[in-house]
Amino acid sequence: MIKILVADEVDLSGADRLSAKNFSVKTEFGISNDKILNNYRDYDVLVLRSIRKIDKKFLDNCKFRIIATCSKGTDHINVEYALKKGIKVLNADEGNHISAAEHTLSLMLAISKQIVLSDTLVRKDNFAFYDYQRNELFGKAVGIIGFGKVGSYVGKLCKAFGMKVYANDIDQKVKLRNKKIEFKSIDFILKNCKFITVHIPLNKKNLHFISKIFLLKINRQQIFINTSRGDVVDEKWLLKLLKSKKIYYAGLDVFSGEPAVDRGFVGLSNVLLTNHIAGKTVESRRRISESIFSQIEKSNNTFVTQ
Repeated sequence: MIKILVADEVDLSGADRLSAKNFSVKTEFGISNDKILNNYRDYDVLVLRSIRKIDKKFLDNCKFRIIATCSKGTDHINVEYALKKGIKVLNADEGNHISAAEHTLSLMLAISKQIVLSDTLVRKDNFAFYDYQRNELFGKAVGIIGFGKVGSYVGKLCKAFGMKVYANDIDQKVKLRNKKIEFKSIDFILKNCKFITVHIPLNKKNLHFISKIFLLKINRQQIFINTSRGDVVDEKWLLKLLKSKKIYYAGLDVFSGEPAVDRGFVGLSNVLLTNHIAGKTVESRRRISESIFSQIEKSNNTFVTQ
């Protein structure tokens, strides 16, 4: 019997596919890492979300053979060390890409149409006030940095809106899969696109990838979107340039040091903030659950009969 502990609140529909003869599933939503180590040392699989941090100390003291995260990103887990310890790390590479891409478009639309301001005006009985700029997406250029699952779907949605789509990606295979897309340098994107949106994973190489040097090339007419990870951007410089209005507007779903958010962003009128929900929808939770538990089911060779 393979014993699975689900330590964070996730959609459990994927667990229904598991054979009751071969798998047992225990849920302890929100349990601390210390209690996991103390109370579940005989469990084989740990299922969690990106809100939980798994460091070397935890990995040195746990007996899990698989750690499965219900997220695309794995930066909350010390994956390299886990692999050295013989612990397999599973993630959901595709489950939330539609949700994340749609959220990216939502930020672009909400900023362009000034949806939040318009809502505020109506609520304050100021219905007849129209003295603020609103724009179409049609005909505008969007530069997509990172053209994987999320970025390429963003490109598909942008094309449906009649936008000019430019992409940047270091993976030659990505370029071969998307021959109809114009791949450009980041310099070109930063200088020529009305919208700049980032869809790259967080790793050592991508820490502050969107650096001060890159940010200084964005002009007063451009809109910057980040729904990937906060630390791929030099957040302090982004905040500084937004404050000085050297960047027209930003739409941010992710931040450095979450769940804490630099309060400097809160007082700005040229930034739209959401609380890391881009990839979190009812539909994506279900897809991720199905993906994760399917991978667990197929990992039979990981489990050695004792």
